[in-house]
Amino acid sequence: MRASTLLLAGLLLAGATAAGGQTIAVDKPACVPVEDNGLLRATAAGVVPGLSPRLYFRWKEHEDFYWVALEAEPGGRFWATPPKPERRNSHIEYYGALVDPAGKVVARSPMATAPVTADCKVQLGPKERGVAENLTVGETSPKQQGKKILAFLCDGVVTRVNYAGVRRSDEVCRACVIAWWQRKAVLIPAVIGGAGIAIFNPRPEPEPSPSRP
Repeated sequence: MRASTLLLAGLLLAGATAAGGQTIAVDKPACVPVEDNGLLRATAAGVVPGLSPRLYFRWKEHEDFYWVALEAEPGGRFWATPPKPERRNSHIEYYGALVDPAGKVVARSPMATAPVTADCKVQLGPKERGVAENLTVGETSPKQQGKKILAFLCDGVVTRVNYAGVRRSDEVCRACVIAWWQRKAVLIPAVIGGAGIAIFNPRPEPEPSPSRP
């Protein structure tokens, strides 16, 4: 009886240790470049299958956080590149977290801030640049859906994940890109015509039939 009790207690203790073994810490960057992608690195332990490492970020002290996935490297190291801050965004606020499939935060790092400066230089490698140009940004509040990421540029933002975990194309940034291309398609012929270059109609109207005598 005593042996079985000790065995049960040992199993419970082992389970509690495993459940509490997840940790995550985000390195503090010296700066984040304005209107360009920064690079934040993190270290995590106990990242078992099913847990998602994320970097949460926002314009400092402005509304709700957004998140991007932390990309894995060997040795428990991770990295992420948030969207490009706008010029009005002087500081970003961030923290790292491990999230289970139900959306529950299992572990998180302390919240910290980083300055956004014009002279900040960050060199992204090919893999990092590829992620930065095809970002998936998650939301933490229903009111974020259908709105632009507050104080961050659309450049590179392709996909959004709403508060309920539903993935979709970024309807706001996508609409801006389509509108820009449509406007460009209208402006280019006007500029060429203004420069004195003849613009020919590829399908000219047929000449009217000669009148009958």
